[in-house]
Amino acid sequence: MSNPTATAIATFAIPLDGLTITAPQPEMLSQKNVESVTGIPPRVFLDTIRAPGFPLPITKLGKLRLVHREAFVAYLQAMASEPESRRTAEADERTRVASVLAAAGLEPVPCARTGRASRPPADACRGRLPPK
Repeated sequence: MSNPTATAIATFAIPLDGLTITAPQPEMLSQKNVESVTGIPPRVFLDTIRAPGFPLPITKLGKLRLVHREAFVAYLQAMASEPESRRTAEADERTRVASVLAAAGLEPVPCARTGRASRPPADACRGRLPPK
């Protein structure tokens, strides 16, 4: 061979199921993309960010609610690592609700659970006058 550098051209057929295209994670999470990024259903996401005391800033664009992905994931990890303190906080909230009802002359009435994430705790959903 007199020419040591040669060029070869070939065409390969790659099936579409053989390709994996990965897009970067979105910077912001919304109810539209939260399930594909974190696995959390949109309803649970909305209930979580609307809960009293949610510590992260929420950007509102019409009906769309946005939070920073990294901060939200860090918040979820912190919640998972402190389940006992959450249970204590929920018990404290039930106690506060019961004391407010008692001050008004009412008592808590247990309600049947419906399985909906937006439903308030069973023992603090309404009050009634105590029997005479």
